[in-house]
Amino acid sequence: MAYSSDGSEIAHADALKLWASVAHEKLIEVAHRYNDVITYKDLALHVQDATGVETDQLITNWIGKVLEIAAQRAADAEEPPLTSLCVHADGSIGLGYKRAPKFAPESMPSDVEEMAAEHRLLCYRRYATDLAGGEGRPTLTPQIAIQRRTSIVSEGDAIWLDEVIARGRLSVYDRIPFNTHVQVAKLFGLDYKGHQGATIRLDELTEVWFPKTYSNGDWENSLSANGEVITMRHVPGGKYGEVMESPRLRDDVITFGHVKPRPGSRYYEFLGVFRGEPSLSDNTRWVHQRVAETIYFDGNGDFSFVSTIVRPSQDDQAAEAADVDRKLVAEYQKQYNAGVYFVEDQVGTTRVRGSAQRVFAKAVKDNYRWECAVTGISTPAFLVASHIVPWSADKNIRIDPSNGICLSTFVDRAFDAGFLEIGPDGRTLVRWDKVKGDLILKTELSKIDDIEIAKPAANPPDPAKLARRIELGF
Repeated sequence: MAYSSDGSEIAHADALKLWASVAHEKLIEVAHRYNDVITYKDLALHVQDATGVETDQLITNWIGKVLEIAAQRAADAEEPPLTSLCVHADGSIGLGYKRAPKFAPESMPSDVEEMAAEHRLLCYRRYATDLAGGEGRPTLTPQIAIQRRTSIVSEGDAIWLDEVIARGRLSVYDRIPFNTHVQVAKLFGLDYKGHQGATIRLDELTEVWFPKTYSNGDWENSLSANGEVITMRHVPGGKYGEVMESPRLRDDVITFGHVKPRPGSRYYEFLGVFRGEPSLSDNTRWVHQRVAETIYFDGNGDFSFVSTIVRPSQDDQAAEAADVDRKLVAEYQKQYNAGVYFVEDQVGTTRVRGSAQRVFAKAVKDNYRWECAVTGISTPAFLVASHIVPWSADKNIRIDPSNGICLSTFVDRAFDAGFLEIGPDGRTLVRWDKVKGDLILKTELSKIDDIEIAKPAANPPDPAKLARRIELGF
């Protein structure tokens, strides 16, 4: 028996229909990202949470029926086999998948895992927003791919690696697992017998990096949900604390994260090319922003990538939420009162950015009477002091009030991400070429296009700084 959120009983058959409808929607959502999958457990938790209908039965006793109903719905609508996107925790699809209703070509592999990989590709080609029509290739889940490599020195292993090198490119969406550093090194023309270091130096500015993406005795590393930010923290008492004292962040790191699935063998997966963000880093954490999703190589030492990020993020919103050092706040306030707006990246503390932002934000918001200069929103929780010339671009004006505008969080994000420009004349301009097909975003941005921003009580935005921001490519 199933139960609704108010405790009332719901017939099992009715619950299955509700869950199947939500499962169908969720699987289409999963299909929007090339090579993404969802586990049975995660799907089961999602359908219960989304419907408010729960059961105390074991997941294995009912999720199969939910998927069967969802599969039939997809087949009836002549949709690709969406249930191929739901896998066990070990990455396998399970033999029962062969019996599931499906609308797909009959000439498919007899191997159930290869069949599911072909069917997943049909789903991605229909729905994935990061895959052009007709592109992509059928891909086993990383756990199954690893499982089918009988030995890291076998002939079969050499064949798959040669195929990757022959393709000459690797994307974060390929989800190709590598067993060892040695295999990764071969992409760049390096023939190692063994390698256990955290990095491989390729040239003066580029390294290959193998961070663990799970907690361990030395590091507490985390990968953001969208895969675009890696935050690296040293565990107190670990072996490598002195690394964090280095005055220089890594430049470009071609990153292969160490993944530890449960169950399954550990492996390395390409996460992208990352670059250190000095404005968000200190001696307790290093923040790396992804700048490229694809690398190109020839297996003989030549490699390249095209940066998809041409500017660092200001992230004033994160800075305002950051911890502060009261002594530093007082020191920066004295500087501000004296007309000195210089702030160093680090002054022997771990909270420089947040402390400086505290002084800057108060001054800017006071100048604008705690109202967004574009929308007029006056609720404090929705206001942020946004830098014109970014924090990372000029240490000399980091707390200069003429380098700031009070904006609502939505307007700030549009400004920071380059969707909105504020010209030297103080008028807004939406960069419509960046908006693409998001109709809701278009509607919201149209409300703030071609507007003269409000004048502050003091320290108005410096037109020269507004012009400089545009020249910097922001």
